[in-house]
Amino acid sequence: MGNGRSAVDDFQGRIGAVAQRVLDAGQTVLRERPTMEHVLLLLFLVVGVYMFWGAREFSPVAAEFPRVMAGGTALLAFLILARNYLTVVAPLLAGALGLYLSYGAVTTYLETGAIQYRVVVGVALLVAAVGMRERVGEATKSFVAEPKQILGDDGMDDAREKGAKVDEETESAAMYTYDIDDPLGPAVTGVLCVLYMILTFTIGMLYATPIFVTLWALWVRMDLLKAAGLVVIAFVTAYLFYEVISSDIAEGWLTGWEPTPPDDLLGLSTLPAAVGEWLVMLV
Repeated sequence: MGNGRSAVDDFQGRIGAVAQRVLDAGQTVLRERPTMEHVLLLLFLVVGVYMFWGAREFSPVAAEFPRVMAGGTALLAFLILARNYLTVVAPLLAGALGLYLSYGAVTTYLETGAIQYRVVVGVALLVAAVGMRERVGEATKSFVAEPKQILGDDGMDDAREKGAKVDEETESAAMYTYDIDDPLGPAVTGVLCVLYMILTFTIGMLYATPIFVTLWALWVRMDLLKAAGLVVIAFVTAYLFYEVISSDIAEGWLTGWEPTPPDDLLGLSTLPAAVGEWLVMLV
C-alpha cells in the first residue's frame, strides 16, 4: 500500500480495535479490567449450566451428583465474576435459590408425600435473603473474593504490593506460577477442564476425576509426593460418591461404557461375603 501498511497490518489494527472495545465493555460491566481469569470463570459458568441442564436426562438418583457439582461450579463462578456487585447479587441469588429449593421440595411432597431436607435449606435461604440482606452480602463477599480483588478497597494497592513481595519470597521454582495478565495458566486450566468434561462423557466421572487431577499436577510441576496424595484424595472422593450416592458416575454418560470399577479389579466386591462365610465357619 502507498502508506507503507500492508493488508495484514490493517487487519491486525482492526482486530486490536475490536478487542479494545470488547475489553472496555467488559471493564464497564465487571467494574474491573478483564483478564484470562474472567475467561476461565466464564467457561466454568457455561459448562456448569450445560451439565446441570443436561443431567435432566438421567434418573433422579443418577442426576443428583452431577447436578450438585455442576450447580455448585456455576454458582461459584458467577459469584466470582460478580464480585464487585456481591452486596446486591448475593441476597438476590440466595432468594432465588431458596425459592428453587422450596418449590422442588413442595412439588416432590405433593407428588410422592416424601419430605425432603432441601425445604429447610430453601426456607433458611429465603429468610436470610429477606431479613439479613446486608449480612448475606458481606459474608458472601468475604468468602468469594479477597479484599484486594474488590472494587473500592482502600488497601488494595498496599495489599497488592505486600502480596507481590510475599510471592517473590515464597515462589517455588518447582511449580508453575503466572501473573494475572499471563493467559497461559488459565488457558491450560480451561483446556484441562474441557478434557475432564469429555472424559466424563466418555468413561465416567469415577476415573475421569483422578486423570484430571494427575494432568493438572503434572502441568504445575507439583512435588511428586504432594501430587500423589492429591490424586489419591481425588480418587477416594470420587469412589465414595460411587459407593454412597450412585454407581452411575462410573459410566460414560454419552457412550454408556463403564470401565471395570476398582472394587471388582481388586476383588473387594466379594470380600464382605468371604468375611461373612469365614465368620460363620468360626461360629
